[in-house]
Amino acid sequence: MTSTFEVEGMVSQAMLKRIMASFGVGAAKVDLILERRQYRIGETVRGKAVIVGGGVDQAVSSLDVDVMLRFSVRGKEFSRAVQTVKVCRDILVKAKKNIEFPFEHHLPADYPVSKGPVSYHLVTKMDIARAVDAGDADSLVVLPGREMEMVFEALDILGFKEKIGSGRIERYGQEFVYYPGADFDGRLKELSFKFLSRDGEIKLFMELRLGGGLTGPWAAHHAELAMSSEMFKESAAGRIAGRIKEFIETECMLASQNGPRPAPDLAAYHRHPSGRHGFGGFAGGMVAGLLGAMMLHSLFDGGGDEMAAGDPAEGDAGGDDGFDFGFGDLGDDI
Repeated sequence: MTSTFEVEGMVSQAMLKRIMASFGVGAAKVDLILERRQYRIGETVRGKAVIVGGGVDQAVSSLDVDVMLRFSVRGKEFSRAVQTVKVCRDILVKAKKNIEFPFEHHLPADYPVSKGPVSYHLVTKMDIARAVDAGDADSLVVLPGREMEMVFEALDILGFKEKIGSGRIERYGQEFVYYPGADFDGRLKELSFKFLSRDGEIKLFMELRLGGGLTGPWAAHHAELAMSSEMFKESAAGRIAGRIKEFIETECMLASQNGPRPAPDLAAYHRHPSGRHGFGGFAGGMVAGLLGAMMLHSLFDGGGDEMAAGDPAEGDAGGDDGFDFGFGDLGDDI
């Protein structure tokens, strides 16, 4: 028969466990387990969130996973949640018991790929009632989609070499920069381009840095190469390489005859098919929606130096005068 003293002792231990758990000691934990760490654009990230029960029963109000994107624009770095995946709500985690919930997140075409200054991580947040919240962080590598990868392979076949710093975020999305191979020696100094995937078509918005002839020294010539998605399904990288080579040679000839073509107005592609802000279909185009029009204007239309002048560690989104752009907290600005 249990004595009164023993009962009081057990009650005191239970109370102590609850108190300790409220401070995070012996509390429930969460671990996000992914099927793999690398996924391509167009694929779905899959895994499971495992809640490990602590020493006492605890009520979990919410379990979310933030898809965090880290990138830099004109020398200023940002870390921002591009999507929050709601995993579960209002559950009771029993002591010493584990619960698993599936996790999925589709990678759309307007995500930038992990390259150069662009990287991702997943932050799992568990809101525990009347206790210290638990969390977990996991890295994620976003690889190019199949069409994008085939273009990179085609450029490799043509002898192009990717430039250090390629993959940076520009006004309308992610830009890739290459040095030409021997086939274009003397005619082409540099090739930069952006991807747009929309309506069954892949477009490369190119800027060709040309030299010699009527164009003047290293003039910028802009061109738009469109290829159907079917072409990528039915062709190997070698055929894509042939198409790109033919296109660049034609554009070099046209530029020498007619002069460089100016840059197109990419603002026409501003609206995203889903209705959210950003440049839908452009690789990295969703970054425009994250920063907002006023921030983009400051970064790309002459205010970039003031933006970079702030202390990045302070997360300062304005210049030295402390101007408020009206976005509130941009997330965990670095």
